Amino acid sequence: MQSSAPSVERRRRAVSSVDLTRERLLDAAARTFSSVGIRGATTREIARKAGVNEVTLFRHFKSKEQLLRAVLQRGLASEIAMMDQHSSWKENLRESMELYARHYYSHIEKKKGMARAFLAEAEILPKSMQTMIAEVIRPVRERLVLVLKDAQRAGVVRNDLNVECALDAFKNALYAGMLRQGVYLPRNYTMDVYISTVVDIFVRGIETIAA
Repeated sequence: MQSSAPSVERRRRAVSSVDLTRERLLDAAARTFSSVGIRGATTREIARKAGVNEVTLFRHFKSKEQLLRAVLQRGLASEIAMMDQHSSWKENLRESMELYARHYYSHIEKKKGMARAFLAEAEILPKSMQTMIAEVIRPVRERLVLVLKDAQRAGVVRNDLNVECALDAFKNALYAGMLRQGVYLPRNYTMDVYISTVVDIFVRGIETIAA
């Protein structure tokens, strides 16, 4: 029985090492996609930044596309966790929208380089990669639509509103604000004020007006 203990410990260390290598590869991939774009990123450069060889990268991820999928899924994990924690917006629509807006803005600001790459390369990426990106993003988007539709059924949001269209407009305003901040002309307001203003305009436009 005692002889099995070292074997268990070795397996545990091996799993831990595999996880650490995977995280290093994901970190390196995110940095590379951000700096040179999705098309410009190579598995060789990602492996170099992660401090491993390319063979090790392919043991974890079969292709650059699979690596990009994992980077996207990791990035969306915090948004999913937030929706798990705040699964209903019908109790306090404004507070819920403010919380989501700040989380979303903070996330895309940290990934600004990748956000720009996605926007610039959206129509020139291989079809298989476009399809994969849509598959990763769609469930999160659909869940967000359902959250707002729940508030609509509860009478908090206007019945005549196209919820999907409204959410796209909301997120696009935050996305554009992040991409354009400080470009060409100085702003006489902070991004904190910008986010609050976007939320205010959006909530006023979609909430049910009490009779």
